[in-house]
Amino acid sequence: MTDKQASQLGRLLAHARRSRGLSLRAVAALADVAYPWLSRIERGEFNDPAPERLTRVIDALGIDPERVNRITHGHVSSSLPGIQTYFRAKFDLSPEEIEIIERTVREIQRKHEDQ
Repeated sequence: MTDKQASQLGRLLAHARRSRGLSLRAVAALADVAYPWLSRIERGEFNDPAPERLTRVIDALGIDPERVNRITHGHVSSSLPGIQTYFRAKFDLSPEEIEIIERTVREIQRKHEDQ
């Protein structure tokens, strides 16, 4: 992520936090991230934030993940694990179950591309 993107992301997070009347410490606690880390993100000092932490902050603030992805030009989504890795780690699914999920996701993606 570029310095400009990091700065835009920081402004978005700070604005969302302030509009909800939350302190940095409150959001850090809600998202289970370190206060200094969150403070640096808001100041635009991180060009490579950990996607899993950033996702928790976004969720805590109610920000649409697609908005963050647009600001970062896909940096966040490209840093996330693939669907196979995610479902295997998160849910301990079998290869057959993962294949069903992957097929379903591909079908949904095709429908969106056709629209």
